[in-house]
Amino acid sequence: MVRLSKSEIYIMYVIWEKGDTTFFDIVEKVRKDKKISENTIRPLLARMVRKKAIYKCDKKGRTHVYRALINKEEYIKYETNLFTENVYEGDVKGLLLNLMKDKKLKKDVLEDVYNNYF
Repeated sequence: MVRLSKSEIYIMYVIWEKGDTTFFDIVEKVRKDKKISENTIRPLLARMVRKKAIYKCDKKGRTHVYRALINKEEYIKYETNLFTENVYEGDVKGLLLNLMKDKKLKKDVLEDVYNNYF
């Protein structure tokens, strides 16, 4: 699986949300969110095409239409597993304990996940 930078992941979320997406669709979203500079979008898209995270599937007028080659759920699973291995040496319990200590994960959420998904 390809690794993406934070900015590339942001653009992937735009593409995942909208489906086939033009440069101008991405610019519109960036203007609203102000997460990355508009000037970096074209280089990011070109890099993402080279990485085979997205591809130019069509043209809409004079602009390209981009489509994700990476499945969102698979990518999230990949990054989560990589993070757990790299930072916690595979210790999921340590990850959960840190999330609970920082109050980012509460007991009721854990119980809900356990009761509804297992």
